[in-house]
Amino acid sequence: MRRPIALLVVLALATAVACVVPLWWARVRPVAPTPVDPGRVEAARAALAALRITEPLPVEGYRREFFGEPWADVDGNGCDTRNDVLAAWLTDVRLDPARPCLVVSGTLRDPYTGHLVEFVRGPDTSAEVQIDHVVALADAWRKGASSWPPHLALAFANDPANLVPTSAATNQDKGADDAARWLPPNAGYHCAYAVQQVQVKAAYDVGVTSEEHAALREALAGCRGARGRPVSGPAVSLAPERGPGRSPDGREAVGRVRTRRHRDPLGDRPDRRSHLRVRAAAPSRRGAGAGAPAGGRRPGPRARGSPG
Repeated sequence: MRRPIALLVVLALATAVACVVPLWWARVRPVAPTPVDPGRVEAARAALAALRITEPLPVEGYRREFFGEPWADVDGNGCDTRNDVLAAWLTDVRLDPARPCLVVSGTLRDPYTGHLVEFVRGPDTSAEVQIDHVVALADAWRKGASSWPPHLALAFANDPANLVPTSAATNQDKGADDAARWLPPNAGYHCAYAVQQVQVKAAYDVGVTSEEHAALREALAGCRGARGRPVSGPAVSLAPERGPGRSPDGREAVGRVRTRRHRDPLGDRPDRRSHLRVRAAAPSRRGAGAGAPAGGRRPGPRARGSPG
């Protein structure tokens, strides 16, 4: 009698392993580098050379309230920025039937880690996916944004070109660090991250420390293929196709949104206005900003994504 029981136990364990391991591997397996256009890499290199070197202001003066209400509806589409970003990046998105702007669930392929993260709205689960400001709000404030008018600060905090969803642990680990202190754990996203950092800082006239400049230059140098070979970088569009989604068989899928992917998130967004071309509107901080020197692991308060 013992042998049949033992055999059943072995079979049950084997079945459990066969079911669990593929799901686990799908969430943690390494992912290929995300491609970025060689022209954008070259543009980022040129923009980096023009960024002003600055010493950051003391962090004690920074307040999150400077950048306005978290996740405001700045584009006037009726949805707050957090839900806009979730709907754009997540797959298998489900929306609240009673509140079509509210993302109820979905799956994120976290660009910062390459892992899958399940999002389920709820008091104990929403915070598992947070929205990172690629150029952290505190970092921007310390290096040029402190003199911005309220409307520009609010636009920056909600600009989709500066927003990437990630896991809670990764977002908290980054905090308000600049590129000299933190790069994504997923090395295949370093090029994309550096390009995004440079383009946002150039557009908003936010400065960099000398240490940060060197780190960004090194990351861009690692963008293989800047002269025509394959490169790594952003490939996810932040321009979702709004309206009812469709299931694979073409039928309407209630409470779903389709997203258009495999495009550069720093590119055009017909239905998601980016404020990347605002350099002239941002008061110049050239020659200003003497304060706390660069250095130290944590430059200031963490710019956390709202758990939603």
